[in-house]
Amino acid sequence: MKTKSVFWALICLTAICVNIVNGSEQDFPVLYKGRFRPADAYARLWLYEPYHSQVIRNEDLTLFKTQSSSALEWLWQLDLAGHIPYDSAPLFWITSADLKQLAHLDPLKNRFSYLELTHSLYHDPATSQAILNRLIAYHYWNALSEASNRGQSEKLELNQLLPGLWVQQSNERLLVTAAPSQSPWPFLKTGYTIDHASQQETSKNRKLADALSHLIQDLRQFSQIEGANGKGEAFKIQVSQLQMLALSPKQIEASLEKEYPLLNRLKNAGMLFKALPSRYNGNDWFSLHALKLQVYDRQSNSLKPIGNFTLYSNEEFEAIRQAYLAFEKELSNPNTAYKKNHSYQELVSALKKGYEQLAGTPFQEAAGKALYYPTFNQLKAESWYYHYSWIKLLIALYALSCLLLICLSKLPPSSWFKKGVIGLLLATFALHTVILLWRCYILNRPPVSNMFETVIYVPWVAVLSALTLTVLRRNPFVLPAASLASMLLLILLELTDLNHSLDQVQAVLDSQFWLLIHVLMVVGSYGVFILGSILGHFYLGSYLYHRAQTKQAALLAQLILQTLYVGTALLITGTILGGIWAAESWGRFWDWDPKESWAFISSCLYLIWIHAYRFHRIGNFGLAFGAVSGFLAISFTWYGVNYILGTGLHSYGFGSGGEGYYYAYLLAEALFLAAALWVYRSGRASSQRLST
Repeated sequence: MKTKSVFWALICLTAICVNIVNGSEQDFPVLYKGRFRPADAYARLWLYEPYHSQVIRNEDLTLFKTQSSSALEWLWQLDLAGHIPYDSAPLFWITSADLKQLAHLDPLKNRFSYLELTHSLYHDPATSQAILNRLIAYHYWNALSEASNRGQSEKLELNQLLPGLWVQQSNERLLVTAAPSQSPWPFLKTGYTIDHASQQETSKNRKLADALSHLIQDLRQFSQIEGANGKGEAFKIQVSQLQMLALSPKQIEASLEKEYPLLNRLKNAGMLFKALPSRYNGNDWFSLHALKLQVYDRQSNSLKPIGNFTLYSNEEFEAIRQAYLAFEKELSNPNTAYKKNHSYQELVSALKKGYEQLAGTPFQEAAGKALYYPTFNQLKAESWYYHYSWIKLLIALYALSCLLLICLSKLPPSSWFKKGVIGLLLATFALHTVILLWRCYILNRPPVSNMFETVIYVPWVAVLSALTLTVLRRNPFVLPAASLASMLLLILLELTDLNHSLDQVQAVLDSQFWLLIHVLMVVGSYGVFILGSILGHFYLGSYLYHRAQTKQAALLAQLILQTLYVGTALLITGTILGGIWAAESWGRFWDWDPKESWAFISSCLYLIWIHAYRFHRIGNFGLAFGAVSGFLAISFTWYGVNYILGTGLHSYGFGSGGEGYYYAYLLAEALFLAAALWVYRSGRASSQRLST
């Protein structure tokens, strides 16, 4: 059976490799959020950002004016036509009940159109003023507390909300001292005031203000998508006006460069499909719309197509331009699907041919470090990674493994059924390992730089620990416990709105050595601790049911102790090494930052439980109780510091979402521990009465 399991695992891995090598036609690179991604993955991530789905739902196809659910196909259409034809599409996902109530949106809907939202946020008298007041107060108090405001000036420009908007505090009011001429709020003028905008009141509504700010940003970005013919008209008009003034060609050229700098025109050519590397700055990539720009030719005193502004050769640049213009012309025909479009294949081929010289080469080097363009195999791997729901597959396999391991726990280890189930778990663990290595290969780093990646890594450590303990201890409860822990964590990953994209590592974490040593050790300890916590639940659950310690439960206690030993060693060592990294990065070893403080608290709690057990102050029940309660502290170190407190130097891990699930978990654990403790104390009291 094991041979067959290994055989099928190899077949699956071979299929993956074949698909990656063959790749897809959409694997030309596009710059998006600091990383070069394959076009198909880019389109999926772009759509997911506002829409909360990587494909267009069937019920929304009509409003999206497309017959295909493909994100890439629709994004090409949006890029060509601009946002106006799609203003009625339900593109924006909103789940905040408070935001819906404030904006008078339908509480039963989660997706809304650009027209619905701009009406509520900007134009509806019943809602727009209250929304603007919240936003101004939120951004003002944030700007006031920022480190950049060292002079503690009370008159601040709220750039993140609206460039050119200046606000100052006046008694208990916020006063707008200057407002931009072009504002989405028609009533926003100089002298506009907000009453009762205290910092304390604003802090209470931080989650709502965050949701509003992100929504405003998404709407602004969507409104800036003007389509293929949306740029360049102002430049042409300016050229005509200068020519009518009878200026010399040299004067016209100088005036145009001052009014319309070429680099700015390239950067502003388009919001989507930034697939052209700049020859002026390796970090800049320009939209394909830039291929249609025109420049002033001094010799002929007229406009001509822009010259090569990329890192590619002139021949490759011209091939890309001709293919793009032909593709754009054919795409404007509604009867032509882009995948069957011959010019699209030509465009992809031209882009890939130009990129060949860049693939795998460094585009930025500093302080002995280098950032590299992805190879074609990395692009293909990333494209294929987004094609399937790997996390859902892991959930199903871990759930099946857990169920079968529990149902067949009474069978002898030599049973073929038992071996088959263990083979299933090993195959699931192998797939889990492949997914982690897959992300490592794509990103060139360990996959533990954000909350999403740690929630994938922690269950992997739990299963690895369980497999090791099974070899050493042969206990039937270890593998079901690890399968259950993995299933629960991955289900939580699916339920919450964590950032799941393959993103660039945060600058403060950009050290392969420390990322491997410190982060893998600390986060790895969470996996060992959650295994101990699940085993603790098994012990306490058995105690609640039998009202006494069973023989099997006594064996569990020794396994719990081993997990606490290993987890505490990893946590303390990793925390100390983190202090060394902090001294190297921030100039101090320890600063009682919330993350550091809770790592210290967690370490102390586990040390207390271990020493209390070793010195016979508590028994097996106390050890199991400590394993469960200790993980409550770990959960706050892991999740609470980043998502509830949201303060401190470890800002690279901050986020929002999932608070309701976390509070429900804390309440359920408190009730479970209270019930177990009550039964334990009741049993002790009964024993004492019987003995007397």
